[in-house]
Amino acid sequence: MVKLIKYSAVLSLLFFFAGCNLPHPPLPYDPANPLKRVAILPMKNDTTDVDGPTIVRQKMAEALENRSYVVKDIKETDQILRDQMGINLGGQLDMTTAQKLGETLGVEGVLYGTVMDFDETTTGILNVKQVRGKFKLVNTQTGQVVWTRGLGVRNEVKMSTTAGSAASAIAKASNSRDKEVPWVTIGSTTSGSDKVGKSFATGLGTKLFMKAIGKHLDYESEEMARRVTDNLGWGPGTAVAAAPMPKIAMPVIKAPEPPSFGHMEYGKRDFSALLISTTVNKSKSDTMVMEASIAKAGQKFRSDMDLSKMAKGQQGMPPELSRMVLISRGDKKVAYTLYPNKNRYMTHPETENEGDKPRIEKTKVGSETIDGHPTDKFKVRILHKDDKVYEGFMWNARDLDGMTIKTETENNDFKMTTELKHIVLKRPEASLFEIPSGYTEAKDFMELMMPEKKN
Repeated sequence: MVKLIKYSAVLSLLFFFAGCNLPHPPLPYDPANPLKRVAILPMKNDTTDVDGPTIVRQKMAEALENRSYVVKDIKETDQILRDQMGINLGGQLDMTTAQKLGETLGVEGVLYGTVMDFDETTTGILNVKQVRGKFKLVNTQTGQVVWTRGLGVRNEVKMSTTAGSAASAIAKASNSRDKEVPWVTIGSTTSGSDKVGKSFATGLGTKLFMKAIGKHLDYESEEMARRVTDNLGWGPGTAVAAAPMPKIAMPVIKAPEPPSFGHMEYGKRDFSALLISTTVNKSKSDTMVMEASIAKAGQKFRSDMDLSKMAKGQQGMPPELSRMVLISRGDKKVAYTLYPNKNRYMTHPETENEGDKPRIEKTKVGSETIDGHPTDKFKVRILHKDDKVYEGFMWNARDLDGMTIKTETENNDFKMTTELKHIVLKRPEASLFEIPSGYTEAKDFMELMMPEKKN
């Protein structure tokens, strides 16, 4: 019988980063953090864009939630500030104290912010989107500033000529003089044109379109908020939210159901390859690509992934966890997840029962040649014990003892294609399936995020 390799860990990550509202590992938190609830105050505006502070404020609220803080609703915050303190703008916050704000808003922390840049420059030679701000988080019980930082992000599209490169270099050199609130370039691409007029028209058209749909500088604002808070201490977690509220029946909103990862049969051959999985979210017109280097030796299997290289690779994922290595040791009935950025690993027993395995139905529907390999094409139905049924196609290479080199599944919400590339039929080194020296085990996710004790 063909040996199947489990991909449950990869599945969870793939669905999460594809933008589904599916359960994912809980964020780290610090129960000792006294800032149980935080209010994001109106932003000061040092720009000419009236919408910038509102957009940046919302992105900072989301960023704090992704750092395990309980954030007070912005609309409620504004109403209380307006009705009880007469404050409508960020520039009016100097008229009161953090302690008074905390008492009035019922929070232990307040986040102040100043939007320093929020603009898009379109010249044709160089089109630049940039967002910059500085922030501070204050303990309203003590008045102490517990965190402060500023950062700017820029995203550029330059004309594909020496003039475009020169303009980019000059702009970066100018930004480099801002030492107190530095700039980070998050994207630098060429317009594909060597004509100023065409490049200018393209940049202006994009700018007007994004403003029309309410997404002007949305990505840059989100990246700025995520990056500026990446050194902020973890919040106390949602479990410590304030006084209990009356229970209100809320409608259940079901997330779109993604298709399965694909039924892959690797057979008895030892090999290494590059696995490429492409997921299209039909409702959002988003495409997410995941690449993983995989290796198989008997009952041993390994997969290496760098989530930071995915389209949404680090959304909600701490940078120190972006690189992952999954090792399945079927010979020992155990699996490991390695985090090379931390030299840590976690152990997971593999206790799948026969009754937990899905039932596979295959029907041959044709033959095709893929990447030079003659294959048999099958229509596949995957029936899980929870009555979920996934359908799709798989292509098994006849010159590779029936190894699956492509799968395709689709439903109303998603289309997923998985392919094997650069297949090398050679037994991988045994060391690939062992825990490297210098790694220490973490018993759970919380321990994984904690710094190691020094001897």
